[in-house]
Amino acid sequence: MKAFEGRTAFVTGGASGIGLGMAKAFLARGMNVVMADLMRDHLDEAAALLHGQNRLHQIQLDVADRAAMAAAAEETARIFGPVHVLCNNVGVSQRNPIDEASYADWDYVLDVNIGGTVNGLVSFLPGMKAHGQGGHVVNTSSMAGMIPVPAFAGIYATSKFAVRGMTDALRLALGPYRIGASVLCPGMTRTRAMTAGDRYRQAATTGEQTHEHRDTIAHGMDPDALGRRVVEAIERNEPYIFPHGEFREEVAAYFAEMLDAFPTDYEIDPFRKAGEERRARMTAEARAIAHAIDTE
Repeated sequence: MKAFEGRTAFVTGGASGIGLGMAKAFLARGMNVVMADLMRDHLDEAAALLHGQNRLHQIQLDVADRAAMAAAAEETARIFGPVHVLCNNVGVSQRNPIDEASYADWDYVLDVNIGGTVNGLVSFLPGMKAHGQGGHVVNTSSMAGMIPVPAFAGIYATSKFAVRGMTDALRLALGPYRIGASVLCPGMTRTRAMTAGDRYRQAATTGEQTHEHRDTIAHGMDPDALGRRVVEAIERNEPYIFPHGEFREEVAAYFAEMLDAFPTDYEIDPFRKAGEERRARMTAEARAIAHAIDTE
């Protein structure tokens, strides 16, 4: 997607951290921005920070609520018209190790991180495909969706691996509509996503929003810089957005370990081989179409 001026972006978790960084970057490129966030005080803080931006609209939204997401899509269309950039960014975690977690722990994280992303796609993609102007989807995964993580982040990693796979498949599906798709995999960033997880959970389950005393994650990447990196990736139609270079060697070692696990001396049934070759051709053709969007 090359043109940003006058187009519309919808960003979940948009009132703080990475979401706010993306919202600011989109506004700087002349876009209309709908900032959706569960936390009322985060929305108020963002509104004060961006005071005077008449191209900004805010919606208080629980992304796990399908009806609310559908209503947000309708409200966005009513305020700004067609959506061109959809950022399914919001994410949560919890504290219990994966081997000790309860059903409630699993449901909370998966309902937001996977369910919220699905809800965004179901509510917004039909309109994005129908207007025929192209666009882009950015789904926020994590480096925890790329490499193994300690047990305390196991449920979070489960959700983020799913978002990565979802986005890979989505990119192939959306190419014919001139809609790109990127998976954003950040590392440590100055956000409140982890430090305020209990507060988000309380708000989602009870509707009560208590005052936040926690600080942002120290020493993380500047979310404004990360937001600008996302805009560049959209402009270049990049499938993967890896802002944190310090993970390169770890990812390479992890993937090398997987490659080493494949047999090298094997026989394959001709029928099975033909089927896999056919699938591989279909995938290659879809990837070529998706990649060609940025050359049009």
